[in-house]
Amino acid sequence: MVSLIYIQANDNISIPFIFIEVGILMLVSFLIGYFFALYYQKGKYLKKISALRQKLSSKSADDVDLDFNEDDLEEVEESNIAAKNQKNIKDLKVYDTPEANTGELDFSRIGYADSEDADDLQKIIGIGPYTEEKLNTIGIFTFDQISKFNSHDIEIVTELIQFFPDRIVNDNWVSKAKMLEQSKQRMKLRKDRSVRMKKA
Repeated sequence: MVSLIYIQANDNISIPFIFIEVGILMLVSFLIGYFFALYYQKGKYLKKISALRQKLSSKSADDVDLDFNEDDLEEVEESNIAAKNQKNIKDLKVYDTPEANTGELDFSRIGYADSEDADDLQKIIGIGPYTEEKLNTIGIFTFDQISKFNSHDIEIVTELIQFFPDRIVNDNWVSKAKMLEQSKQRMKLRKDRSVRMKKA
């Protein structure tokens, strides 16, 4: 094995040449990755700028002042991002109130519930904490509500919670919710019987 030897105050320190090669190769690969990412981001940004310029040039000169610079483009992009964020906030506010959902889901059929009536929806396979939170946001809190879903309700809920298409059907949420609701009712009956027996 080839070694590189340094001499320091009568001490020999040898560093195997392979370590130096590996270090240089790692540095080169880092630089290649860095410059590739930089080039990719710059290209993506230039595509956006050219698309904006094409949109602006297609409009008449009376409507738009075509003398603009990069700062103007950044300002346009920031205003577009702010508008999208504002729209998302408005959409979230719509689903916070059950009254807004009655136009979408038929709550008179599936039933109304709130956080006081809430079941642990995570007992249904396919519902995690994030999905449960989204379901609660649109007004779904109990197994009983999920057990009354029909295909139209499933489509609406899938769209509202932005879930994978057909995932609710494939995970059998409705049948599992029915089983869990029946189990809950049996437990409630047992508790009621035991309370009555203790009182008697």
